[in-house]
Amino acid sequence: MQSTSRDTFYVVTRNGRRIESKNYLDFDQAKSRAEKLISMVQSWDANSINKVTIVKTSKPFNIR
Repeated sequence: MQSTSRDTFYVVTRNGRRIESKNYLDFDQAKSRAEKLISMVQSWDANSINKVTIVKTSKPFNIR
């Protein structure tokens, strides 16, 4: 997916790192994915649920 200066992407991260290579074009899709990750992480590391974030960016490839 090639980006231009007008493109906005959403990337789901945990501890500042990407959880997957997928970039979301819609915030609601990214939020849904983040909620699924939170429910999965919650069962084995409750302290990490606050470290799941959604990053809005025009350069998703810069988020590692």
